[in-house]
Formats: sequence, C-alpha cells, structure tokens
Amino acid sequence: MLRLAGSGQPIRVVEDHVASPTFAPLLAARTIDLANREASGVFHIGGGAPISWFQFARTIFEVAGLKPMLLAINEREYRTRAKRPKYSALSNAKMERFGLAPMPPVRQALEGYFEERIRAVSGIPV
Repeated sequence: MLRLAGSGQPIRVVEDHVASPTFAPLLAARTIDLANREASGVFHIGGGAPISWFQFARTIFEVAGLKPMLLAINEREYRTRAKRPKYSALSNAKMERFGLAPMPPVRQALEGYFEERIRAVSGIPV
C-alpha cells in the first residue's frame, strides 16, 4: 500500500471482502505463548476485529499520514484468477478461551508497525 501511495495513481481496493489482517510479530508472540502452554490442536490467530480490505487500506494511510486517492470497488470490478471468499476473517475465540490476550485492533497494530519501522530506519535500538 505504501508503494502504491507513492505512485501518485488512484488506488482501487475491494470494499466487499472482509478479512482479519494479522501483524506478524503478534502472530509469532501468540504462537510462542501457545507453545509455552503446550497447547495442541488447530488455533486460528488473526488480526483483531474483521475489516474490509478497503477500510484496512484507509487505516494504513491514516496511520501513515498519507492521503492518496483511494477508490472503493467491489469484486466485480476487481477480477482475479483466484477465487476468494467474501468473508475470510478468522475467529480467535479458541485462542482467547485458552487464556491468551485478544489481538489488538487493526489501528493499534498498524501504529506499532509504523513505530517499529521508524526505529529501524533511524537506527534507534528497540
């Protein structure tokens, strides 16, 4: 999204597909927590509340302080070879029942990402 924002071209993002984008460091941390508790079975670990891809893109740009032209489109306007479900958000209910903290809202995860990105670029130790 950041690369697309730098292009100066309008960015078209589907608004009728919902998912649970996941911040990889939090996914890794929850996975370690489950391993430390010797959990077994299948656990879904997705981002916080379900969000449309359009709203996710909008939130990325808001947190990054960018204002590209963002256009909401539907799946008929954005054809891909791969069939994708309209709703692919994951439920974290089993993980939470196991005693792990809920995943943070997308905005909070993005704020954490951009803080880490700034530290990495500026060479500030973590």
